[in-house]
Amino acid sequence: MASTYTTTQGDTWDLVSYLAYGDEKYLGALYDANWEHGDMLVFPGGIELSIPDLPEEQDADAPFWAMDDTDAEDYSETEDPADPDSEWEDDG
Repeated sequence: MASTYTTTQGDTWDLVSYLAYGDEKYLGALYDANWEHGDMLVFPGGIELSIPDLPEEQDADAPFWAMDDTDAEDYSETEDPADPDSEWEDDG
């Protein structure tokens, strides 16, 4: 559930991201949800920021069948070298 955060004098984007999500790496999502404050590097006190929910992260090393539909589409065009009807060619 999305929430809000009211800044304290001296807060920065990465600090708010850390306080809200436990990691600075989500500051992009925070910034996107609050683009109207994009000109601020250091916040004054009293600015109310929207803290959006983060989508669930996908494991990049997961097999294609464990990915969601969006990620699995990347594999739908891949030729299977084990399939005798495949047009895959070995360049080696």
